[in-house]
Amino acid sequence: MKNTKFRAAAFYQDITDYQQHNYIQAAPSALVYNIDMVVYGLELELSRNFRNDLSGYLSYTFQDWDADSHPMDTEETHYLLQNQPKNRVVLGLAYKLWENGVVELNANYLGRRYSKQDDRMDDVTIVNLGAEHRFKLPQDCEFILKGYVNNVTDRDYQLRYGYDMPGVTAGISGTLAF
Repeated sequence: MKNTKFRAAAFYQDITDYQQHNYIQAAPSALVYNIDMVVYGLELELSRNFRNDLSGYLSYTFQDWDADSHPMDTEETHYLLQNQPKNRVVLGLAYKLWENGVVELNANYLGRRYSKQDDRMDDVTIVNLGAEHRFKLPQDCEFILKGYVNNVTDRDYQLRYGYDMPGVTAGISGTLAF
């Protein structure tokens, strides 16, 4: 199984003086203060080359956090990490459709999340499609042309509470490596 790779990583971050904010009711301002917090989790990734022209990967991330309470905490306090899903899964496939060209498909699952006010962002799966072609240029230069379509199923979702992400998004990019 030399065409199969497995990677695992655990992480633990102890953060001192993380800047936190909460909105002051009936005032157009916010109060900023420092708190201590911990972020921890696990990442797993399995990748495999099935044939010379087909490869894929599956990854899973578990992440959680805990923050000290502060005397200024209110129901209007917002923690940035509340927007992060505890569970995330990514499944991807890459197929070499032509010489120096690859077509990629991936699906990203984000678990549901809750804010301090128990507002909920539902779990969602986002599907993305892309293609790239590598042009070999003189003097060891390379030009990479990429095209993509993100959120091909036009899902309504939010990465940050209260901020809708766009529907189907397409683009083209070019990179010159020398």
